[in-house]
Amino acid sequence: MDRIHAVIFDLDGTLISSKHDYGEMMRRVSEILKREGLPEKMLSQPRIVWQIIRSGMNGLRELGLTLGQERRIFELINSAINEVEMMTIPTVEPMPLALETLKALRKMGLRIGIATRGHGNYARSSLVKAGLSDYVDVLLARDEVIYPKPNAHHLLEVVKALKVPPQNVIYIGDTTTDLTSARNANIAFIGFIGREEWAKRMKEMGCETLISELTEILDIIESSHSRFQS
Repeated sequence: MDRIHAVIFDLDGTLISSKHDYGEMMRRVSEILKREGLPEKMLSQPRIVWQIIRSGMNGLRELGLTLGQERRIFELINSAINEVEMMTIPTVEPMPLALETLKALRKMGLRIGIATRGHGNYARSSLVKAGLSDYVDVLLARDEVIYPKPNAHHLLEVVKALKVPPQNVIYIGDTTTDLTSARNANIAFIGFIGREEWAKRMKEMGCETLISELTEILDIIESSHSRFQS
């Protein structure tokens, strides 16, 4: 690991906790896709909302979806998901030791970014609710990049906005989507154990570094920096 100049975080499940109604999200997305002409048999039932969006849009493209139609459907989906996300704002809380970790990183002189598949309105409102917004330099949400996670574009756009080289950045997240995002962008990754189910999946995918408390990243960074001073 090179000397670290910036740390990028996933948001939900990593820096904050909230009670999303993912079932309602998937229901609304499915209804939009079906209303736009996707046959029921082409509507998959994956675990993650973005997967049903991806498979559904691929299905519509096979049926002759135009670029203009695609943009309009994405806007409908973004709006529907954002409505559900905003309902969860009252439930948002910082993850244990999140504030202490961000304060310490800032004291170390590191830049702090967030790459989230949440909507920008939800993400920024959540940071304010959790009391973390003053410690974040750059946040890019799913509606603020052309290709959101797990596409490499998302993380690399955050890196670009932070004005640091990719090799001097680490990304911290709690799901295999985050791990895949980091690998696609060739950025060092640390897995945060928020839920054992996702921790198991990250291990199965070969995640080499997992932490159970956010403050553990401080020791990892300090250890990395000490090698350059010896």
